[in-house]
Amino acid sequence: VERCVGVKVGQHFGTVRYVGEIPNTEGEWIGIEWDDPDRGKHSGSVNGVQYFQTRLPNAGSMIRGEKLTKFQTLEQAIVEKYIVTENTLRVDSEMLRAVQKQLHASLFEIVGMEKIGVKQSNLQQLVDVSVRYCPVNAAGDLSHFANLQMLDVSSTLLWNWSQVGNIVEQIPSLHELNLSNNRFVDPYEEQVGPLAQKFKNIRKIILKNCALGSWSAVVRLARLWPAIEYLSVEQNGIEFVDDQLNGPHILALSRIKHLDLQNNAIRDAQSLHNLGHLPALEELLLNGNGLREIRFADDCPHNEKVDVFRNLRTIYLRDNPLQDQCAVFNELDKLARLEQVMVDPDPTVSYEETVARIVGSIAGLRVFNRSTISEKLRRDSECDMWKLYANQWVEVRNDAQRLKAFFKTHRMYPRVMERLGSPEHFLPDTRKASNMIQLQLLNEKTGERRDKKVPKRINLQTLQNLIVKLFALPDGDPSLGLYLLDRKRKVRIPLEHHAKSLDFYSVEDGDTIVFV
Repeated sequence: VERCVGVKVGQHFGTVRYVGEIPNTEGEWIGIEWDDPDRGKHSGSVNGVQYFQTRLPNAGSMIRGEKLTKFQTLEQAIVEKYIVTENTLRVDSEMLRAVQKQLHASLFEIVGMEKIGVKQSNLQQLVDVSVRYCPVNAAGDLSHFANLQMLDVSSTLLWNWSQVGNIVEQIPSLHELNLSNNRFVDPYEEQVGPLAQKFKNIRKIILKNCALGSWSAVVRLARLWPAIEYLSVEQNGIEFVDDQLNGPHILALSRIKHLDLQNNAIRDAQSLHNLGHLPALEELLLNGNGLREIRFADDCPHNEKVDVFRNLRTIYLRDNPLQDQCAVFNELDKLARLEQVMVDPDPTVSYEETVARIVGSIAGLRVFNRSTISEKLRRDSECDMWKLYANQWVEVRNDAQRLKAFFKTHRMYPRVMERLGSPEHFLPDTRKASNMIQLQLLNEKTGERRDKKVPKRINLQTLQNLIVKLFALPDGDPSLGLYLLDRKRKVRIPLEHHAKSLDFYSVEDGDTIVFV
């Protein structure tokens, strides 16, 4: 056992940080930093002496070497798990017959067990192998596994990339590798080139919970995988994605199509923007990261797209405390090829309203939370958004600067207006309807004019009495002759029925009444 080696005690995994004696005790002690820090008792200090330092407080213990689980090669682990012996076949057959007898039914037919055993025993036929939780820390002879394509060595005792390189070099057919829950030491710079040659056929790597700690560590390691297209670094304590667009290391990720960053601690919009420089990225998983907002280029016109995430088609945003979903959807509309979005519904509105918001906002969206968007749903959602923001549009439509700001916040609105037209004529008239109309009263004999507001429903007799008072006419005058001056046809319409109202004669605001 040496320092940095992965070890297993019972069902628990750790890394050797110290090998040696402790004063006033007999024999050799192994200092372990546990993958599960709750299992530890101290931080590497015993009786006031610091023997090693754990990354997390109280994640260490001292144990005796005999407690360590015996190491295996990968070859041994596969043979032990997948090779079916004659004894195993006999036991399996007896077990099935016992179950059959107990149930008093012929549910199981013991047919072809020998054929199954032969097939499983043929190592060359294995395509997908898992030795999860096995104490594997070396390759062994893997020349028998000629057709192996997928290998799961998660939660084993692999701890350096040379070991992994030895494994993949022996299995040229291998293209998918799960290394989750292991603790690796970084390779030396001079090892990177030779190791990259060994990993040339690996296209998919899963490194969930490997304590990588930073995006820079991910990028450095990616140089080992020249053909990598699928990378999962879920649950690795990554907090920030720095912009390495011009750095040599970013070339290592230039072929990445699928990137899984779930359950890290990426909280800032700039990190998300920096990920947009990965040129081949098609699918991005960001569930459980603490993102509060999404923000791309602020100066992107409503009819253009941003120059990041040029090939991104799918994004996962569940379990993030997004503060303003409408703003998030508006930003996502800036991505040229986005088709699928997974996000939690806004708890402050109905699920239907969340659907309407995202479908109405993102032009190219085809799937939301794994449900395909129909053309009817798209039309209905766009109509909902058209109505929702109609009043805001009316308020700013005649102000160029405010209208530009409105389109910046609601990129979809010009697009929706092209389909549905202006909402102006469909908005209810918010002005209070008036019962009064403005009339011009003209004394034809004297040419005297007076403007007067009167009720629409005033009858002609009351209007006549009003004219007498307003123009100080003699009370003894005979009944006045009243006429509506029709300016369009340049005629006078006699108003003869004194019991009728102005409404009856369709008198409108601004008309002239002539009396003689």
